[in-house]
This record gives sequence, structure tokens and C-alpha cells, in this order.
Amino acid sequence: MVTVNLIFGTRGESGILTSVKNTQKMLKLLEADRVRFCQNAMQICDIVHAHTFGPIALFLVLVHKACGKAVVIHAHTTPQDMVNSYSGANFFRICLQGYLHFYYNLADICIAPSTYTKEILHNTLKVKRRIEVLSNGLDSNLCQCKEHTATFKKEFGLDDRPLMLSIGLVFLRKGIGDFVTIAEKLPDLQFVWVGRILKWPFLPRVARRILVNAPKNVLFTGRVNSICNALSAAQIFIFPSYEENQGIAALEAAACRLPLIIRDLPVYGDFVNGENYLKFTTNQELAGAIGELVKNWKAAETLGRNARKVVRNHDLRLLSKKLLEIYMSAQQN
Repeated sequence: MVTVNLIFGTRGESGILTSVKNTQKMLKLLEADRVRFCQNAMQICDIVHAHTFGPIALFLVLVHKACGKAVVIHAHTTPQDMVNSYSGANFFRICLQGYLHFYYNLADICIAPSTYTKEILHNTLKVKRRIEVLSNGLDSNLCQCKEHTATFKKEFGLDDRPLMLSIGLVFLRKGIGDFVTIAEKLPDLQFVWVGRILKWPFLPRVARRILVNAPKNVLFTGRVNSICNALSAAQIFIFPSYEENQGIAALEAAACRLPLIIRDLPVYGDFVNGENYLKFTTNQELAGAIGELVKNWKAAETLGRNARKVVRNHDLRLLSKKLLEIYMSAQQN
């Protein structure tokens, strides 16, 4: 039997929290392989698996190393993904880079959610430890959510106009400015952004102005009870983020067969190709991609079906087996 101490400190909504929940599901699937796990426990296990880099995680990692136990660290945070997020993040990024170099190098194995993140760990953070790429994964049950369309629209007073959806924390880095700019140019469509809105003073003044001055066809919902309900109500998923370590929201949208329009970033190379998404670099290209799909819903449906096929490789049942291999390998280091 193998015991795992799963360490995490995320609160609220975020891609990291989704990854933690998916890891919990994978560990439950691995119970048949005699894997037992506890969470945020002050005890020594065969393996400590940290999803965070806070002081408690650091303490438990150091204790496990001192006891000769295996250390696995999920590298969710990089200096690049902190730019233009909350107030002060750009300064904090400089301070954090040295710490992350130290912390990630404590691992027997680091887990990167994408090939792109693995390259950052090597090239920017100079991580010398072994790095394995393991998708954050998704629950394939997400594709069974179209029955909830009316629930989301009724909750937020939405009408029958085509709904353009984005999901993520309300950061400048996530592209909220471009989202609002495009909505102003396309008043016949509804634009809905689902995700937690930071409170003052963490939300920069520029971001607050974007929210206050958003046109009538834009809705920032804040937290919602069900991401599935939001995905079920949308016709097109837009992901204008400027930096991601994987892009869990895009994976989830693809699982629901939504056509994807995403910024042209190298991180998406692990799960998209020319047949399952439309890419953009400028706002003009984004507006053109939206117009292309709105005028041809058949092409949009084909795009969504193709996206669904690709993300099957990110199913938790498949990933749990690779996670077990990582655990076994970490113990042999």
C-alpha cells in the first residue's frame, strides 16, 4: 500500500482549485491500486504531493525529505502567469522567482500541466529536477450538461441572443479588456464572463474601470454555483487570456463540445490543432472569428465535435494511471 499526503491551500475559484479537485478524483480511482491518501495532514506519508508553495507546504516537503520520503510538486505557478493579475503582482513576481527556483528543486519529480510550462521550469526557473508533463485533466461527465441551458439564462436574466462565454478570474492578464472591446463592436450578441471578481485593493484600477464601463451586452457574473450550467448555455467559448500554464477552462469547454476561439499561444499545442479551434492575435481577428461562426453554426458545431475528440486524452481515468507511475518512480529516486 502507498500513502499520499495531498497538500493544497487554494480557496475560491481558480484553475489550480480545479486541478486539486481532479487530483482528488484520480486518487480515489487509484484506491483500487492500494493507494490511500490524506489531505493537508500533519503526518508523514510515503509521498507528499504539493499543489501549493506556501509555508505549510514547504514545511511538509522539507520534513518528508528529511525522512527519506518521496516529494512530488505540482508546478502550477510561474513568474509569467503572474503578470497583470492582482495589484502588486508584477513586483511580487520578481521576488517569487528565486523562491520558486528553490522550492521546485526540492522535488523528486515536478509535475508540469503542459509542455510549455515544462520549458518555463527549465529555462526561466532553472529547475534541475525531473519534470513530468501531466494534464490537469477533466471530468468527462461535463459533456452531459446541455439540459441545464435554461437554468443559467434564467438565473442571470439572459435572452435568446447567441451567448459568447469566457471563464476565469477577472484579471487583466485573462484578457477582460479585449473581451469588452469586442462586445462593444458586436451589440447583437451576449458576452458573459464567469469567474471570481477580486475586491479592492487587489483588483487594479484599470480593471475596475473596465467592469464599470462595460456595455449592456456584457455580464460579469462573479462566482457561479455551476460552471456546467454556464457552459451549457453558451454557443461559443472565447478564451482571450495572454498567459496560461494549460487553460483548464478551454479544456472544459471542449468537453462540452463548444467551438473554441482562443488566443494564439504556444501553451495550447498540447490539445488543439487547426481542426478544433479558431485562433486570434488581434481584436480584429477575434471579431472576425466570432462573425465566421455566428454566420455558420454548422461549422461551429463541427469545430466543437472535433474539440471534444481531442480532450478525451485528458480524461481523469487515463491520467490516474500516469499519476500512479509518477508516484512509483518518485519513490525509486
